[in-house]
Amino acid sequence: MLWLKGWLETRYRMAFSLCFIGLVMVLSHVAGTKQPPPGARPLEALVLMVNSFVVVFFSMLAGAGINTQPALQATKGLHGSTLFTLSLPVSRLRLLVIRSSMGWIGMALLITLLCIGLGLLAPKDASVTDTQIIEQAAALIACATGFYYLSVMLGTFLDDAWRIWGSMLAFGAFWLLGAYTPLPNALNLVRAIGEGSPVIAHTMPWGAMAFSVGLAAVLFVAAWKIAERREF
Repeated sequence: MLWLKGWLETRYRMAFSLCFIGLVMVLSHVAGTKQPPPGARPLEALVLMVNSFVVVFFSMLAGAGINTQPALQATKGLHGSTLFTLSLPVSRLRLLVIRSSMGWIGMALLITLLCIGLGLLAPKDASVTDTQIIEQAAALIACATGFYYLSVMLGTFLDDAWRIWGSMLAFGAFWLLGAYTPLPNALNLVRAIGEGSPVIAHTMPWGAMAFSVGLAAVLFVAAWKIAERREF
């Protein structure tokens, strides 16, 4: 029942995301048939576009597992079925695990489809191999997981609308931090999915991936503790 509840909350957001991906990929394919201007870097532009989508996906799909989310719109205040959810004979930890897992699976699926599209749209002279596309998807999923669970934690005490904006602003703040301070590569998640990504740097950002997964674990525990202590 809880898995079904999570699916009902995310299915329209997933469908909207899939349609948007399809539209943008078609437009990108049409634009790619034209000769790029001198000095242009089409592959870097495609990676940047994919990363922008990832920010939207983890912001939309993350949930606290307790606050019920409407299908498409972000709302303020408690959703009507939140109190019903809390009355179910399950722990808040289980609610948190199932809802956040459902959103994470959806995010991982969307990222995989994006990377497949990246491989199809990549310019021929970039020599992007199938192995690099698989590595790109793995790096993106791992590095996005840290930001995803940051959004999950924000959802334990913020309304859905503020959670989405807070998630995007947090990513922007991390990007600024990496751009203007000498962060080690192992801590720079934005670089790991950009200029340090497998399709551009031709190497796996193992340090950043491990840091992101570890950060996600810490944020999940923090979300669990907040959810247990919060009163509705």
